Amino acid sequence: MTPDAAGVKFMSPTSTDDARRILAAATPAIDSPTQKLNLSGDQLALVFDRGFRRPEWVWEARDSDGRSLGVVAGWGGPDFPAPRILDVVAVPLEGHEVGVQLLNRAIEESAALGTPRIEIIQFAPAVDPLMDDGVIATRALIEACDYRMLVQRFRYELVVADSRPNIPPTRLRFESVASADDPRLEQIMAELLVGSLDAHDIAALATGDLAAVARETVAEYAGLDPIESFFLAIDESNDVVGLVIGGMRTSRDRGVASFIGVSHRHRGRGYAGQLLGFITARIIDQGARLIIGETDQGNVPMAKAFTFVGYPQTESRIDFVPAE
Repeated sequence: MTPDAAGVKFMSPTSTDDARRILAAATPAIDSPTQKLNLSGDQLALVFDRGFRRPEWVWEARDSDGRSLGVVAGWGGPDFPAPRILDVVAVPLEGHEVGVQLLNRAIEESAALGTPRIEIIQFAPAVDPLMDDGVIATRALIEACDYRMLVQRFRYELVVADSRPNIPPTRLRFESVASADDPRLEQIMAELLVGSLDAHDIAALATGDLAAVARETVAEYAGLDPIESFFLAIDESNDVVGLVIGGMRTSRDRGVASFIGVSHRHRGRGYAGQLLGFITARIIDQGARLIIGETDQGNVPMAKAFTFVGYPQTESRIDFVPAE
């Protein structure tokens, strides 16, 4: 626990129970379903148990009387040495001094743990999120830490009991991947990255070569999703045309359509919807009551695929990256 000049103390909890208690007592600055879910008791128990959150990835500010002034928390894969993102920024909307200090501490300590350029993401209302008071205040706080907004994303939630998903017919076959070392993964990922509309892909390719970005992207997804949730989409000529990843990532009844990508050589044939339809049906067969998916606001073909299969947009997601 470290005090600053004004007597505010910054700390990370020393146990999972303390970390869960601190987060459960926090109030999200932005009013959205996922913001609330991230701080709910059942969800906290699950993600800490499975290693997606850890006590050392939680940072709290307290005043001299021990009252909480704000909480920041990170999220990452069970085998990651450091959080991949900071996704909980629960600080008071009035004034930014303590919030900036707390968020900067989380950024610095994440770098020390092994994530030197950690991203910050915030879930927000579906409609006009950038006009929301909580988003405006949180964005100002994040930008005061020398971050900029990279992209706004659409977030979809398919409630299985209330929906009849439109599963498109397909002649593709879907082959499971036995190992993250399968050379076809990096090969197809490189093809997916060519002409990608994803802002993260575009930013990565601006500073790195195609092969390296493909390798890093495969490794990232392999750290978040079990390899049995990876499927290569193969056409009638035995050509790998795409990759889809999805399954029950963090919950017993909440599935995630984590990744859908089509090779630049095979775009324009409706494959995105077919890949999404395949993974949707598979996740439903696994017992999901809810399936989550996301895509960039500017990725019109993927957004159309989500709408076609029957996913309603329920939220937005705003991603921030270091300004330099």
